[in-house]
Amino acid sequence: MTTIVLLLLVPVAVWRIYSRLKAMLVRTQSELWKHYTMAAIMAAALLILLVLSIGKWPALGALVAGAALGAYLGRRQFSLTRLRNLPEGFFYTPDRRLPLLIIMLFVSRLIYRLFEAYLHMHDGIALDPDFLGSPVTTVVFGLLAGFYLTYSVLLVRWHKSQTPLPKPINIFDIK
Repeated sequence: MTTIVLLLLVPVAVWRIYSRLKAMLVRTQSELWKHYTMAAIMAAALLILLVLSIGKWPALGALVAGAALGAYLGRRQFSLTRLRNLPEGFFYTPDRRLPLLIIMLFVSRLIYRLFEAYLHMHDGIALDPDFLGSPVTTVVFGLLAGFYLTYSVLLVRWHKSQTPLPKPINIFDIK
């Protein structure tokens, strides 16, 4: 009975995640510290996973292939992004399709692995200790990390190449 309830709750959880992500992918102020942080986190995670995948050649190959495809898609996403230099600051509006697809692919893989762990626990079977050894998991993570690493670096380059516009003078602002 709990498995059926779990299977019914998964589509609701996926829909909730999708709708929240869709609401987050709107016009955003470009702040260098956010871009640097995202790039550092994704680079560190990718490097850690690369080190952990040494010796597991199918997983390592899948990770590298996923990161390369993610980098390509990150560059494509940047070309679809609407960049604005306004007197209030720098803003960007990402195209929603690619990030939603990549994040939902990652979330669906995570949900699958959690469901697999639940079934193993329910049946009393030991779970495979090599969680990251699966090529499907590493290719999906490489895709996510490569995408956001490339996208963040390109946003930093764009932000640094822009000169801020002066704020308009308000003639009614008397001090």
